[in-house]
Amino acid sequence: MKRLSPASARNTLIIFVALAFVFIAQMSWWIFFQMRNTANTKKFLSGTLEDERQWAIGQLNVHYERIFHAAAKLDSTSAVALSVGLHDPAISGIRSYSEAQEMSLKDSLYFLIHGVKNDFIIFLNRDYPQSIISGNNKLEFISTYSGELRNPRWLTTDNIKIKPDALLLIEKNGQKYFKMFAMEGSFFLLLILVGAYMIYMALKRIKVVREEQLLFVHSITHELKIPITSLNLFLYTLKRRDYDSKLAEELVPKMKEDLTRLNQLIDNILQVRRLADREIESHPIAINLSDELEKFAAKVKDRIESTGGKFTAHIAGEIEIFADISELARVWESLIDNSLKYGNPGSIEIEIRLTRSGGSAELQFIDNGPGIKPGMEKKLFEPFYRGNIESKKTIPGSGLGLYIAREFVRRNGGEISIRNNSGSGCTVTQKYKIRK
Repeated sequence: MKRLSPASARNTLIIFVALAFVFIAQMSWWIFFQMRNTANTKKFLSGTLEDERQWAIGQLNVHYERIFHAAAKLDSTSAVALSVGLHDPAISGIRSYSEAQEMSLKDSLYFLIHGVKNDFIIFLNRDYPQSIISGNNKLEFISTYSGELRNPRWLTTDNIKIKPDALLLIEKNGQKYFKMFAMEGSFFLLLILVGAYMIYMALKRIKVVREEQLLFVHSITHELKIPITSLNLFLYTLKRRDYDSKLAEELVPKMKEDLTRLNQLIDNILQVRRLADREIESHPIAINLSDELEKFAAKVKDRIESTGGKFTAHIAGEIEIFADISELARVWESLIDNSLKYGNPGSIEIEIRLTRSGGSAELQFIDNGPGIKPGMEKKLFEPFYRGNIESKKTIPGSGLGLYIAREFVRRNGGEISIRNNSGSGCTVTQKYKIRK
């Protein structure tokens, strides 16, 4: 699979930002359009309700006006004849004026008609307007008049009203659409921000990996050049016929050390690939961890003390675990190498401590070195990571030791962690399950 280069990643970010800008502009325009459309819809619905109200008022007033003028033209003295001539659901009754004088007209709603020969009163059906507008559930009739109606077009907006629920429903629908568009816009904006953040973090990670790889190349180059230069010097010395045999005796151990160092470096690089491809097979067996650690301590003690350092070991006895001792030995060697590499020559102090902790064996490597920066506890176990890049350029190493150590510890069912001591230096702790 082809990896994304930093330049390609930056171009991807630029394209993404450009597309995001266009999308945000499009989304903003869409939200604005929808909100304006919602406002226009509310205005249209409100206007439609008002038109329906005015239409109902107009139709009723026309009907009452037709009754009023028709009654005025009737030539009759009989109320019965008038009732027949003006048979209409809007009329509740008709009385001659003289008959009506004997009635209480206070709560009645009527027209006083001055006919051709006689005056008479037309009583109006108060429920008629509501029966006419009952088909429209958004309108309601409110009677605000009593007594004589002098204007046949007596209905106004005070009598035919729009129900509050209808206006409230329009308002609620508008708010619902507004919330919907706002939430959709916020959701898509959040997606864009998350995408931008993920690309930014990917670019940041690519930058860190690139720096670590450059440091790795620098370290590998440095590590390779030193033994190669030493070997070239040795070969050049051997070519000389008059070379000093004592000088050769001094150079041979150094050459062997450089070859060991070179071999270990190449082996580490190969180990990383094999671990990544899961090509290395582990062969755990029951081992006495206490005895194996005693042997290892005896082997490294002279090495540490030869540099002017101090070495102590406190190892609890008869602790058995299942593990591949060759892999654990690689872990321990790597930890000792790190302590020697980063410690102050002549004042290095290293302690190995093995104790029981419940059902686990707790193995600690403690030194008095410079310690680690806060926040690096987990990163130090990543491949090629060496902490502060600038300050580590002059210190030999490839940044693979702790990564390989972590993988070997995990392969043997253990855990490994690192922390700073309360004073100076740091402690690397390994935990393995004790064999029952």
